[in-house]
Amino acid sequence: MATPTLKDLAAATGVSISTVSRALANHPAISPATTQKVKAAAEQLGYRPNAQARALRGSRSDAIGVVIPNLADPYFALIAAAIEAEAERVGIAAIMTTCSESPKHLAKALDALTWRQVDGIITVPVEGAEAALKDAAKSRPLLLIDRELPPFPAVASDPRPGMFAALTQLRQKGHRVVGYIPGPQQTSTGRQRLKVFRGASSEFSTHYAQGGFRRKDGYVGALELFEKGVTAIVAGDSMMTAGALAACYNAGKAISEDIALVGYDDLNLFRLQPVPISVVDQDMAALGRLAVQHLTKAITHNTTPTGVKIPTSYIPRVSTARQFS
Repeated sequence: MATPTLKDLAAATGVSISTVSRALANHPAISPATTQKVKAAAEQLGYRPNAQARALRGSRSDAIGVVIPNLADPYFALIAAAIEAEAERVGIAAIMTTCSESPKHLAKALDALTWRQVDGIITVPVEGAEAALKDAAKSRPLLLIDRELPPFPAVASDPRPGMFAALTQLRQKGHRVVGYIPGPQQTSTGRQRLKVFRGASSEFSTHYAQGGFRRKDGYVGALELFEKGVTAIVAGDSMMTAGALAACYNAGKAISEDIALVGYDDLNLFRLQPVPISVVDQDMAALGRLAVQHLTKAITHNTTPTGVKIPTSYIPRVSTARQFS
């Protein structure tokens, strides 16, 4: 018969792995009733804590956990690479996993990282997983990255400087009818950028397409905006930018000559186009680096991490260079 594990105890008692771990350690945050239930199940199943795990509870593992929605997305892949690089620089390991934008998968990922006794966790939050995030934050420092989800601290970008600069250039180039393809509105970033765009575009006639998580959403959104007669399109994230770029090519729209395009995130894909794409840049390297720095400081001092807002910038390129009037 296989040796019972924390996962087995969690399944038997109907609580998370992290709750089981804290109950067995008599953590004060766990109710006496839950502690008693977990210990009774441990006795019944014959659970015996691993000696190495007991040692880890009294010391550091020199590892942090990282949860990213999707490593196939170049934006998140670059953030993950920046986290790994900074973790290596300071002498710790970064254990990566993904959650596919699913609250259920995020909860499982947080449980798995807690079971591995990581010293702290950096995660892109998914709305609907607040209970799992709160549970994980009880036992170790937890810091959000890219998106905000109060009351948890977050390292995120401020879209205002970059977005305002982009629209200022479009206005100076003579554009009067501008379209926007927002990122997913299920995220704080999607909502914040849409709000900033609306505030910065009051002098334009504006049209909006339906955005989302997928490149296809950006493609369809750009085609809709072409029909509205816009002379410039602003995309609300990197996936919407990639979709809009493909729509321009397939619809025979010459970027810069027929349509101005402002993208989001300074990816190689946008820099290396025949007509390089102007972008609102979030500085992904800084996001990853600062997240590790703030988390490791909290681990060292046994405190709650502090969040930080990083200003975006605007990088004008050929895609917005033409004077329209």
